Amino acid sequence: MESPNILLARQPIYDKDLKVYAYELLFRPQLGSDWKWDGDLATSQLVINAFAEIGIERVCDNKTAFINFTRKWLISPPPFDANHVAIEVLETVEPDAEVIAGIRKMAAAGFTIALDDFVYHDKWHPILEVADIVKVDVLNHTGPELETMVEKLAKYNVKLLAEKVESYQDLERCQALNFDYFQGFFLCHPQNIHGDSLPTNKVVVMRLLAELQNPNSTVKSLEDIIANDISLSTKILRICNTAQYTSVAKITSIRQAVVLIGLDALKRWSSIIALSKMSDKPNELICLSLSRAKMMELLAVQSGEIEKESFFTVGMFSLMDAFFDQPKDKLLKTLPFDTSLNDALLRYEGPAGALLKALEAHEKGRWEDIDWNYLASKNIEQPVFEKAYTESIVWATDIIKSLLA
Repeated sequence: MESPNILLARQPIYDKDLKVYAYELLFRPQLGSDWKWDGDLATSQLVINAFAEIGIERVCDNKTAFINFTRKWLISPPPFDANHVAIEVLETVEPDAEVIAGIRKMAAAGFTIALDDFVYHDKWHPILEVADIVKVDVLNHTGPELETMVEKLAKYNVKLLAEKVESYQDLERCQALNFDYFQGFFLCHPQNIHGDSLPTNKVVVMRLLAELQNPNSTVKSLEDIIANDISLSTKILRICNTAQYTSVAKITSIRQAVVLIGLDALKRWSSIIALSKMSDKPNELICLSLSRAKMMELLAVQSGEIEKESFFTVGMFSLMDAFFDQPKDKLLKTLPFDTSLNDALLRYEGPAGALLKALEAHEKGRWEDIDWNYLASKNIEQPVFEKAYTESIVWATDIIKSLLA
């Protein structure tokens, strides 16, 4: 069943052959919300929904994503991949020295720069020198005005995008003026993208942000905070699954994800997450997820497993369907997990899967479903198993208390 929660909308941008070239991503506040417009927050929420909630490749079908940038974002942009994002400079942004410097820096890094709802003025000259695309609102320009605009822009090395193409006549007129791209309701209305957003423990995010400001923070300290919140972990892992990082081997632990993203990029992504509005799940569910993860880790050490982080990750994400109200197999498709982790979570296969099956049977009181002979072969006797259970519950409870303190 399709979720009623609209995360964002996208509107296609077509090339001269009327084939989809890119998608402009549009922020959509939830129905019934008391949302008051805030450009920075809207862009933050849009980016989180596109990159962390759904996955940018799925949202844009592996085509370029046009994203509106406010002044703040032009000066301090997030760590996007230049191959997949086009920067739209809003017409409300004043092209002062800081903005021009920020745009030039992004252009030098390979980003496509597009000027939105463009009206010609000499102040835009420094940006036109590095811009790739100029978007012209054809509804706001009569025939002669549009021709004059095209003539003035001819001296710049830019392509023209006709937006608000509302009729076949509009399309013909822009084609005759050699526009390169076309966008508007005549071609296609914006398509709402539905889905279920991921809840995030905001206290964890705040702890993470505080740690990121610590000059002595380490990968280990960041891993400890991120690994203690499944939503934050999922968002970080989904970011790792974007095209910017997909050339790297599959991720098997939060530590790998932190190392892969790097401190600077992680700081920016965490700031975006902190700005977005998300709800929390019950503390009991968080506590169970944490205790499973810790118990898996303790028993992995007991059995001599080298990759104890992978066991922790399996325990942490074993309740992902309950957290996000989505099927586990659907969620796993959005995460860059190693095949062995997917097999453990979906089919209880491998050492981690067998251990997870035992944990779940223990939690539900199904003692007959626990294979004690198998556990004994892994150096896990019943007293050791029960001790790990008790320790993990205490550890998880302490974590929850510290988060809510």
